[in-house]
Amino acid sequence: MTKYVIAFVLLAGLFISCRPIKDPVFNGIENIHVNKLGWGESSIVLDMSYQNPNGYGAKLKEAEGDAWMDSTYLGHFLVDTTIDIPANSVFLVPVTLQVDMKKLLQNSITALLNKQVEIRLTGTAKAGRKGVYRRFPISYKGKQDLSKILKLSDM
Repeated sequence: MTKYVIAFVLLAGLFISCRPIKDPVFNGIENIHVNKLGWGESSIVLDMSYQNPNGYGAKLKEAEGDAWMDSTYLGHFLVDTTIDIPANSVFLVPVTLQVDMKKLLQNSITALLNKQVEIRLTGTAKAGRKGVYRRFPISYKGKQDLSKILKLSDM
């Protein structure tokens, strides 16, 4: 009889732990800092804010993708450091974006005249916990207020 109780408890624990994983929710960009400024290409570091809707923590192993401002391609971004993701909490992902300055300058006048610009991000990320990791898509398109995220004093 105790074997059946132990087996039932183990199976119940297995089913409870196998709940579907919810993807993190993108909140927006917190701030932007210029890391390296160049005529051809610049390196920009920005913090992407996410909400973890899961009741447990995880780790982000890697992420990469592409970014656009309005309809102009800005460049490729990469996250190559492990980031702890707390349970049911907001977390920041520092992203290094390699920006093609020619394309950014083409779009800068429009961006400076408008209070908000449309930001679009696409890519993939690898996250998980306890040695089990999966890839999930990064897909965001929305308006961002430049005055809130751009710190001109850091540039």
